[in-house]
Amino acid sequence: MIDDDLEAFISAIENSTRREILRSLIIDQSYALQISRIIGVSQQAINKQLDLLEKANLISSAGYAPSNLGARRKIYRPTGFSTLVADYSRNFITVKRYEIPLEPNSMEERENIHIEKPSELLKKIGDVDHQIDELMRDRNKLIAIKDHLMGKINSYISTMVPDPTSRLVLIYYVDSMDPEYVSRKLNLPLNLVMQIVETYFR
Repeated sequence: MIDDDLEAFISAIENSTRREILRSLIIDQSYALQISRIIGVSQQAINKQLDLLEKANLISSAGYAPSNLGARRKIYRPTGFSTLVADYSRNFITVKRYEIPLEPNSMEERENIHIEKPSELLKKIGDVDHQIDELMRDRNKLIAIKDHLMGKINSYISTMVPDPTSRLVLIYYVDSMDPEYVSRKLNLPLNLVMQIVETYFR
């Protein structure tokens, strides 16, 4: 099941203009007018998209830049770095967001990066991409196993659980494995959720 924060994140990045804004800010923090010139979209439209990205916690203020034309310009920087993983399988669908644990580079690390040749950096990036691809292939094998197991549990729920409320509780429980979440989501007493789960899944 998808919570409100995840919905806001998905909504924010589904728009191509907002993704272009984020790509621009990843390279260098900037203000609306400068971003509009880089992307080729009106400043008014950029301001609207920046507001949405800020509400989704994907960008934040980095201060203000002086302007000869009047009011100071708000400078933005990217934040909220994460990985979004979506599984759409025959027997289940899940969407999860994982925070990327980025730590500030130490001075020594920054110096090492500076002395490395661009060709060496590109090779390292390629090596990391290859490792990520290997992990994803292994992950897909596990997803196939999960799909098979989910098919069995879904069949059990549909054939052995006659009560619609109990079915819904079990479906949400299998998806989250969290009875408190199911209780909040369905607005049911926690003890009732636990009773239903224990009755059918003991």
